[in-house]
Amino acid sequence: MSTHTNHEVTSDWAAVIHKFGRDKVMPRNGDLDAHPQDMDLIRSLLLEVGRIGLYGTVISPEYGGTGPSSVALHEAVDALAYHNAGLAMSTMPTYLTARALMSFGTDEQKSRWLPGIAAGETITSWAVTEPDTGSDVANITTKAVRDGDGWRINGTKMFITNATIADAVLLLCRTGGPGIKETLTTFVIPMDAPGISVTGVLEKMGLRSSPTCELVFDDVRVEDTDRLGEVGEGWQVAMDVLDYERLAIPAMTAGMAQRALELSQAYALQRTAFGGPIADLAPVAEMLADMAAALLECRLLYRHAAALSDAGRPSVAEGSISKLVAGRLANEVTSHAVQIHGGYGYCREYEVERLYRDARLFMIGGGTSQVQRKIIAQQLRRSPRWGVSAGMWG
Repeated sequence: MSTHTNHEVTSDWAAVIHKFGRDKVMPRNGDLDAHPQDMDLIRSLLLEVGRIGLYGTVISPEYGGTGPSSVALHEAVDALAYHNAGLAMSTMPTYLTARALMSFGTDEQKSRWLPGIAAGETITSWAVTEPDTGSDVANITTKAVRDGDGWRINGTKMFITNATIADAVLLLCRTGGPGIKETLTTFVIPMDAPGISVTGVLEKMGLRSSPTCELVFDDVRVEDTDRLGEVGEGWQVAMDVLDYERLAIPAMTAGMAQRALELSQAYALQRTAFGGPIADLAPVAEMLADMAAALLECRLLYRHAAALSDAGRPSVAEGSISKLVAGRLANEVTSHAVQIHGGYGYCREYEVERLYRDARLFMIGGGTSQVQRKIIAQQLRRSPRWGVSAGMWG
């Protein structure tokens, strides 16, 4: 067990993350974006984020954490995304695994994994998506079959964050027939288990400092003690993780929006046209105002949904609404930033070009915007009074 001393989440929590970002991340952003194959650098930065205390915000003090506090976690994600949204994205699998262990793990599993995560010694992946199966979890084909007192796992996962730098993977498998109810099971498996291989790191448009991989399981033998939750409980575990994952999008968008606004305002004040700074031109001023409004909207969204989660209240609809709205705002804000910078905004030498590319995934990953609308509509049908609102008032 780690000898790590508990972190304290204080009022200057965001300032600690910002100092780390300013000193350790910003100077390397060019290399992180241009050379995403530098996995040692990415892993070292993610571990340092853990030592600062980010992952510990979902872990109780008895296992070395300071949480659980969804508000503190997402404020940290917001602060990190200001400096690099890809690294902020790559924190998610680790804290999501920790949350799943806190909710569904045995005492032995918690003692095995949580102290190392809280101490910034362990990075994890979260593997659901497959080459032919994205949001349609009911059709996953990666299969775990009983083998004596353990299991053998075969299958392929796609778009898996951190797989090439992770120490363990939270894996969703099929252990029964078709469908989702009582047919899926989750495991937490060491990445050095024989038969696990990362067969490729994908070249992406954006968020290039977050490694995204194809992950293959070829007759991987695991113990039953690696199973997380009951056999057939995988759907419940996965939905808990996915619902929580969506809260990170408005937090990341807030950090990106603040950075894009600051860069755009500074550029608009120093760039002159028609006899003065372009910040004085009505179209530019309107875009800056819209960016400021989007920044506040994203912060209100994630803080509200995170507060509901901390209070143990339902937040499925709020999480999907937050992701849906934040995904749109991320693309609008970064588009405004490029537009304000004009031709320079289209050049890689300017940071807003990277922000624009990074934003696009937020309408795809973690469930597309179309899937979020489907979830919201389902929640409305189940609770017709939600709009007045069960989430906020009930």
